[in-house]
Amino acid sequence: MKRIIFSHFALLSLGCIGALAVVMSVVLSSLLTQAVSAWEWENTAALARREVRMAGLESVFASPGNPEERASWGMKFSRLLTSLPEVVRAKVWDNQATILWSDEPHLIGRQFADNKELQDALAGKLQVAIKSLGKAEHGYERGTFTTLAEIYVPILSEDGRVLGVVEVYKVPERLFATIRRGRIVIWSISLAGGLLLFLVIRPLLTRIYRKEVEEEILRAETGRLEAEVADRTEQLVQAQKMEAVGLLAGGIAHDFNNLLTVITGRAQLLSHGLRTDDPVAQGLGLIQRTAERATLLIQQLLAFSRKQVLRKRVLNLNSVVADMEKMLRPLIGEDIALATVLDPSLGPVSADPGQLGQVIMNLAVNARDAMPRGGKLTLKTVNVQLGSAAVGRQPGLRAGGYAVLSVSDTGVGMDPMTQARIFEPFFTTKESGKGTGLGLSTVYGIVQQHGGFVSVESACEVGTIFKIHLPHVEAVVEATVTGAHAPASAEGSETVLVVEDEDDVRTLVTEILRNHGYTVLAAADGDAALRVATQHPGQLHLLLTDVVMPSINGWELAQRLSAVRPRTRVLYMTGYTEISVVHDGVSGAAVLEKPFTPDILVRRVQEAIQSAN
Repeated sequence: MKRIIFSHFALLSLGCIGALAVVMSVVLSSLLTQAVSAWEWENTAALARREVRMAGLESVFASPGNPEERASWGMKFSRLLTSLPEVVRAKVWDNQATILWSDEPHLIGRQFADNKELQDALAGKLQVAIKSLGKAEHGYERGTFTTLAEIYVPILSEDGRVLGVVEVYKVPERLFATIRRGRIVIWSISLAGGLLLFLVIRPLLTRIYRKEVEEEILRAETGRLEAEVADRTEQLVQAQKMEAVGLLAGGIAHDFNNLLTVITGRAQLLSHGLRTDDPVAQGLGLIQRTAERATLLIQQLLAFSRKQVLRKRVLNLNSVVADMEKMLRPLIGEDIALATVLDPSLGPVSADPGQLGQVIMNLAVNARDAMPRGGKLTLKTVNVQLGSAAVGRQPGLRAGGYAVLSVSDTGVGMDPMTQARIFEPFFTTKESGKGTGLGLSTVYGIVQQHGGFVSVESACEVGTIFKIHLPHVEAVVEATVTGAHAPASAEGSETVLVVEDEDDVRTLVTEILRNHGYTVLAAADGDAALRVATQHPGQLHLLLTDVVMPSINGWELAQRLSAVRPRTRVLYMTGYTEISVVHDGVSGAAVLEKPFTPDILVRRVQEAIQSAN
């Protein structure tokens, strides 16, 4: 019976992921079609306007001349336009919807005031009508073509007035073929990604589902303890929800980041050599941007579970607020006033400025959504001293000075029941499709990882105040480095030992480094790496190794290799902070975070090798 239930659950999970992949494919295909089509029509319009301008034909819209003159400039203009790619015919209209010239002489001088596309073009808008040539009125073109795109290009004077319209007839077959190829690529990647995602998360989902089934059976068999079990179950479910997100983040992040590394790396390699206006390059760019959004989602989950890598430095919270203010103004909209009240004597804190920026961004987005009819958003900083009684309500905190950032709004506010759940992962009061439920849980995780805490005050129809408390540190604020690093050389000649137990990632890294001139030795685990290093007769400049591997982990491999090759530098690859849980001694080591792009990989390898000098 359990096997049947788990089989049904697996099929349901596969169906949901498959549906998600199909929806994503449909959306991406639609976006691709719109983007490629818009570019095609705008490009054709630009070429047509250029030909009009270069031939000096702007004057014919006001003074077309006698029939002989019309025939002269009309044939000249037709030859110019039909020399453009896939353009087969052209018509010229004045601003009164009258045909000034056509290769069908009987149409010259006729007015078509009921042509909707023409009227929109005379209003200054580029219009396109794609028509299948099956009707009787299409007999002129039907003998040669089956489908034509009629592009109405408004011709503007220098002061912006519409002089007339050039109607260009273009064969859209190449455009349709490009869109079909792009859709095939999108559907293939989406379905393959959906299948890989199912294979990765199925064991975890099955474990969670098995626990829930067993708990239901247990509750049914212990009816006499129903009251006690009900109370304990409520606490257990809440704890399991938090634990499930932690398991999801910790269990899936490494494998999912490996997948994203391969996707982004391969997409960037394939895009090399392609023009930016190439539809294939645009499709690959869309794949990279989609992978970047997936990376942000993984980072949100890691932030909640407090497993993301922090780059802390001593800073003043006022500088972070000032930097974010420029980004927040266009984000919140013109109907919301933004005010900042910064304490000039604010004490320094040790924090990751990027993560604090994410906290401010999430809280600002929440405040904006709580003020649909406009309002005021205020960011305020202040120093506070918390005694033992105040911090006693927050486990793990110490008494002393804190820098406090308060983010307040004049929105709809929250009732006590909502306030009790706002930091739960995936809890949201927004309508379906408008929130992931990870915004405030991400804020909670980031602040906790910085040794601080979050408090909230809210009242319905009054507003909400979030207060971020970060402990002061006895240190001087570090100066921000504004100069850019000098670009590293594009080619290398050193020898690199790559150790990665994921085949696709190892193959990708090896290929990238070899393409940049490095001599690469590859191994799938620590034992194999030690054998390769022993057999290699020359110098080994760099060990590039994953951290968590079977048999020997990355830190142990580096220690054993350094004993026989002390001059070899080490660069760790990691999907999250498992490097810190393997051994505390490598917390300051050089780390390459997954997912990474080929450019970042080459730059970090060069930096690691050059650091030996």
